[in-house]
Amino acid sequence: MRVYRAIGLVLVVLLGMSSTLSAKCKAKTPAQELTEQEQMRLDYYLYAALQASEFNRHAEAFFLLELCYEIDPSNPTVCSMRGSYIMSLYGKGKALPLLRTAYEGSPKDYWYRYAVTAYETGQKKDAMDVLKAMEKSDPRDIDVLELHEMILRKEMKHKQALAIRDKIDKLTGEPTVYSVITRYELLDEMGATAKAMQVLDDYLERNPNDGRMRAMRSDIRMNEAFLSKDRATVQMLLKEQLQSADVTLSTKLKKIKQYCGWLCYEAEMIKALLLDLRDQYPYELQAYQALLDHELEQDNPHAALEVARTMLTMNPTDSQLRETVADLMRDDESVTPEQTGAFIDESYTILPDDPKWGYFKALRCWQREDYDSTLLVLEHALQHAEEPTVRLTILVLYGDIQGQMKNYDKAFAAYDEVLKLAPDHLSVLNNYAWTLAITGGDLKKAEKMSQRTIQKEGNNPTYLDTYAWILHLQGQDTLALFYIRKAMEYAGDKKDPTIVEHFEEINKTLNR
Repeated sequence: MRVYRAIGLVLVVLLGMSSTLSAKCKAKTPAQELTEQEQMRLDYYLYAALQASEFNRHAEAFFLLELCYEIDPSNPTVCSMRGSYIMSLYGKGKALPLLRTAYEGSPKDYWYRYAVTAYETGQKKDAMDVLKAMEKSDPRDIDVLELHEMILRKEMKHKQALAIRDKIDKLTGEPTVYSVITRYELLDEMGATAKAMQVLDDYLERNPNDGRMRAMRSDIRMNEAFLSKDRATVQMLLKEQLQSADVTLSTKLKKIKQYCGWLCYEAEMIKALLLDLRDQYPYELQAYQALLDHELEQDNPHAALEVARTMLTMNPTDSQLRETVADLMRDDESVTPEQTGAFIDESYTILPDDPKWGYFKALRCWQREDYDSTLLVLEHALQHAEEPTVRLTILVLYGDIQGQMKNYDKAFAAYDEVLKLAPDHLSVLNNYAWTLAITGGDLKKAEKMSQRTIQKEGNNPTYLDTYAWILHLQGQDTLALFYIRKAMEYAGDKKDPTIVEHFEEINKTLNR
């Protein structure tokens, strides 16, 4: 059991050991017979490595494989598994010698991995030699033939690949769907478009109920018509595909996006197609979502609202969808504020732990001047608000209301957290500074905060007024007069009574 005490070693350390172990094993040649004790150790370590690999304990598996490799560097299973780990760590080139050894030791078991890796690392002749040897060993091996075909296809040797495909079809009898599609693609790549299409037509004649192949055939025809600018054929095939049970809903929606613009379909015609899909798939949200998106794109909020409401009956806990409904209700003149408010109350009841709906519910309570309920709702929302932007929004409202209720310590704590998330949050900087000023707090701190607001927005009369009043409270009335005059100027005809009051008070102080 001493081996398992070493298994906990870090993988990096194990990799460092691998070169040493590999060097040691060079003394043992592949032809050398294992002793009975060595064979037992090899079997034990290999079984343990297989178990470790199966349960994703890869550091342990790699370490055990190194021990196996030290005992017998020609064991095909050991070399194949070790090659897999070396490939993931150092790449296919480093793994290739091990995969070659595995193949040479047991060609039938490890030919595929070696042939593919050899081809992918540029050893194309070696890969083809393996395939020829395997075909000679068993001319009826479909896996060998299909890999040979794939390599020939990548090498653009299409005629030879087709000859291999002929062999495969003779061995399997009736061509499979995969075989038909492969033959079509090979002919199409050769430029033999008519022959390629005939392959599909012949298959459909024998298998008229194959919906997948019918859809593929129609899609190819549509693409050809599109390339040749044959609008009538595209329109006909599009109509067929949209009505076909063989075509998926997602594919139908893609076709509408792909071709309707090119066909110059008007918005109402596209809407009719989407309505038809909705009727075909009455329980699929994807069909409704496409219709909703269309109504939004066409700026039809009332129609969009009806679609969104229907979707909500199918998925009432979808928070994002509820936000969409609430936005549409606010934009719809036929919806009263009371109806919108009732919807917010309903959403909060269904999603009480969603901080966004907590925020909307709190705004409702705040508008009714129910500050106690507002704070309770916001405090609950803050317990669930992890996303920084949402948390920041809730904290701003929470701090402002605590300030209104003269809970200044709680207001300042909320503002402090906001400024950690957004150091230049101007409204919080202004409100924080103002609250410090009117509560006899740290005026120097208030001045610095207020100064940052007018540096960012020097034409905001509210920020200028706050700064001027803080200067006034510190006895800097000449400078305060400069900023309160700016506040009066930028306020124009819509002067806040507080700004006017501060202007008069600062002037009065200077005239004494």
